[in-house]
Amino acid sequence: MRTLAELIRWRAQRHPDIDAIWYEGKTQTYGELDRSSSELAGGLVQQLGLMPGDRVAILDKNCPEYLELVFALDKAGVVAAPLNWRLTPREIKAIVDDIKPVLLVAGNDFKDLALGVKTLTYAELPRGGADPRRDVDGAVSTQFCTSGTTGLPKGAMLTGANLLNVGLCLALEMPEMREGGRSLVCMPLFHTGGTGWAVWSMQEGMTLVLVREIDPPKLLDVIVQQKVETALLVPAVMLFLTELPQARAADFSAFKHIVYGTAPIAPDLLKRCIEIFKCKFCQIYGLTETSGPFTCLPFEHHHGEKLLSCGRPMFGGRAKIVEENGEELPPGEIGEICYQGESLMVGYWARSEATAEAIRNGWFRSGDAGYMDENGFIFVKDRIKDMIVSGSENIYPAEIEAVLAGHPDVVECAAIGIPDKKWGESVKAVVVKRSGSALTEAALIEWMRDKVAGFKRPRSVDFVDKLPRNASGKLLKRTLREPFWQGMQRQVN
Repeated sequence: MRTLAELIRWRAQRHPDIDAIWYEGKTQTYGELDRSSSELAGGLVQQLGLMPGDRVAILDKNCPEYLELVFALDKAGVVAAPLNWRLTPREIKAIVDDIKPVLLVAGNDFKDLALGVKTLTYAELPRGGADPRRDVDGAVSTQFCTSGTTGLPKGAMLTGANLLNVGLCLALEMPEMREGGRSLVCMPLFHTGGTGWAVWSMQEGMTLVLVREIDPPKLLDVIVQQKVETALLVPAVMLFLTELPQARAADFSAFKHIVYGTAPIAPDLLKRCIEIFKCKFCQIYGLTETSGPFTCLPFEHHHGEKLLSCGRPMFGGRAKIVEENGEELPPGEIGEICYQGESLMVGYWARSEATAEAIRNGWFRSGDAGYMDENGFIFVKDRIKDMIVSGSENIYPAEIEAVLAGHPDVVECAAIGIPDKKWGESVKAVVVKRSGSALTEAALIEWMRDKVAGFKRPRSVDFVDKLPRNASGKLLKRTLREPFWQGMQRQVN
């Protein structure tokens, strides 16, 4: 199997009567999903005239129709470009203008946004005809947005083989994933942690227990009532669940293991989760550009110092730690984490220079700083790229600073990530304001409300007389961050 279309055809042939998706009390078998996605693909080709390589953007919260469309687009040879619904309309419009999709498919909550592109709801999509079978090995099938240092997200182009390779690697690491088992899909489908986890679970023939969005009490009920066996969770969601009083008395006996990743986890939180959920835990690490995880820390290594490790490269993947010039560093020395393997993206959409900067001599430069021990375990220590991770969402300070600079009372500004108990990190703005200005923290945060998405907005603002800079005038972000990270083992949270 090398395409997503092949996956769903194969699953439907092998076990047509196994439920592929459970969603809000309704189910759809693999056979039904294969047939309905073929009918949709046929309609998209025959009635809308979609061509191989066209982009179709998707804007919605999690639902079965979303996944059906992803498979239908691959059958039609068309690239699915999921959009982050958490962004403001202005931010979404900028991404749409960059992608230039021939069509936007929107859920009912988003159908009235003025985005300058033909927009249809799922119900308005044409159906009819047979599977076009336009999927081609090596062709781009999905394009996920990943934040960029310039503020405009880049589109990481992934092939079906990229995503499916991750699934094969995870199957080797997690024998608990099985045909007929139940896998929770609660992460947003616009992330590889959402669509990717769904695809990897389907590779194993599991039933997806799909939830529209995360509401901790409701999510806890679904986990228990649907007897979920495996799930991919981020630390923020794990924290929310374990803080619920009913969590300690809930019946989690069906849980076999939980996979966690997309953001660092505090050791104390991990220990509490092990105590409450009473199952195996597996940590993964990777990026959108690597189609998701390329390292794994299995449960047998969840002890001692290894609790701070993200594990070792999975089968077929290679990792190394390098200096800026690309020279490989010996064990124990901190440098940039690099990846090479079958899950590496084709490149960034319409960003040849950014692609060349990220992939050098076949190795992807992650932008994360860390070291590898003598046994191959990787420890993430800091970020080389100027990025903040809040609730598993990547936030680039350059974007926040560009907005802050637009306020008439802001002379200079910097955005930094500081530790946050619930979200891992939150955004703090450090601002030099105009002399005589009465600008307050609350007023500046409110001013940004309609300009950037809620998860990107600063939660706090410090006003200072000047920002620290070196002799050449470069802003010293590390100097700003240090007071908030004192006493912590690593500069990520």
